[in-house]
Amino acid sequence: MTSASVVPGAPGPAGPPPAPVPSGPIAELLLPYDPALLAGTVRGRRRRLVARCISLGVSLALLGGIYAWQHRSIDAQGGAYWVFTGVVLALSVIPLLVVLIGFLRSRAELRALPAGIAVRMGRPGVVVGTAFARWDEVAALEVVPGGPGRADRLRLRTTSGTVGLVPLDQVVVPPATLDSTARAYSGGRRGVDLSRLDN
Repeated sequence: MTSASVVPGAPGPAGPPPAPVPSGPIAELLLPYDPALLAGTVRGRRRRLVARCISLGVSLALLGGIYAWQHRSIDAQGGAYWVFTGVVLALSVIPLLVVLIGFLRSRAELRALPAGIAVRMGRPGVVVGTAFARWDEVAALEVVPGGPGRADRLRLRTTSGTVGLVPLDQVVVPPATLDSTARAYSGGRRGVDLSRLDN
């Protein structure tokens, strides 16, 4: 799958795509949904999940060994041991749950990744997800935080109330390129608001 295309004058593979300069009525930027980055996120979180499971297993083995060795003393007066055990397990289990939730979320997003065009910009207007607006119908075009464990999102809000969202880990160009592209195709009327990325 081609990650991104600009018609006409698509950039070569040697570097990031520059903002296109419209040269005709059919010039446009097309960004298909691209699973590569999201698939990499899933693989990374799977590796961290396995590492956390191994860490928890080691902790359980050590605590079990200590109990087997000193079980009589622990049974007699082992309050401190159980407090220590609880702290160690919490330090292992809580990060494991965080990684597990992130892994399941990203895997679900990858499985639900649609086919087709995620973002389309041209002289007539802009498409983000399932929402389309002509440039004079754009109420807001912005990057918003995705929340814990989620990628930031490109959001289009139209004057009619339609909202389109595309996670930035499902397209292959950086937000700054989307901003300059929007300004180029809209004749400077619209850009992508990136201010919330600093918050």
